[in-house]
Amino acid sequence: MYESQYIDPALWEACKAGDKGAYADIYKLYYPRLYNYGCKLTENVVLIEDSIQEIFVLFWMNRERMAAVREFRSYLFVSFRHCLLRLLSQRKQEDLLNEEQYPFALEISTEQQQLAREEQHEQLQALKNAMERLTPRQREAIFFRFYENMEYEEIAGILQISVKATYKLMARAIDVLRDAYHAMPLVPAVMTLATLAVALGSLQLSIAILGTPPVPNI
Repeated sequence: MYESQYIDPALWEACKAGDKGAYADIYKLYYPRLYNYGCKLTENVVLIEDSIQEIFVLFWMNRERMAAVREFRSYLFVSFRHCLLRLLSQRKQEDLLNEEQYPFALEISTEQQQLAREEQHEQLQALKNAMERLTPRQREAIFFRFYENMEYEEIAGILQISVKATYKLMARAIDVLRDAYHAMPLVPAVMTLATLAVALGSLQLSIAILGTPPVPNI
């Protein structure tokens, strides 16, 4: 989904050493990713932007303590998620951090639907309905795995569940989407891998729906 999933090691070391230009480059790299993720949790762009600003200030203050780039990505999403849900909880006067009451809008976008041919609309609607049947946590796990290309260990850390539970969460979500796919009429002639990938905006998710999800070795 993004051109670069990781920060250049030299840029990372420069930032840790106090280079504000390197810090700005990292901010520019991750801002759209965090903003995109935040928009799936809320439509309140002010809270999204406030959360991004807050966690990047904390990151700058604590940058020297971080040992590696990979640690940073997980840290950033964990911090942003916690901060945004906290602000949403304060606004709604209810606890969204410890209960699965938060929204997560992972769906087939209007732009992606327009890319598909008219005869695919029925199939796309079936996929959209299936996506809406997923729990917020299932949609969130799907987002991190197939749109952010995160490993199961990273997803487990962000969602604060075990790796085994993450595999189960993902497998159940894929089962729902796969059942919806196989229930579609004229699937072989209409919804090929390529068109499914266009509809979902993720080739990896399309392959997972058509194939077999990975089995955890734990």
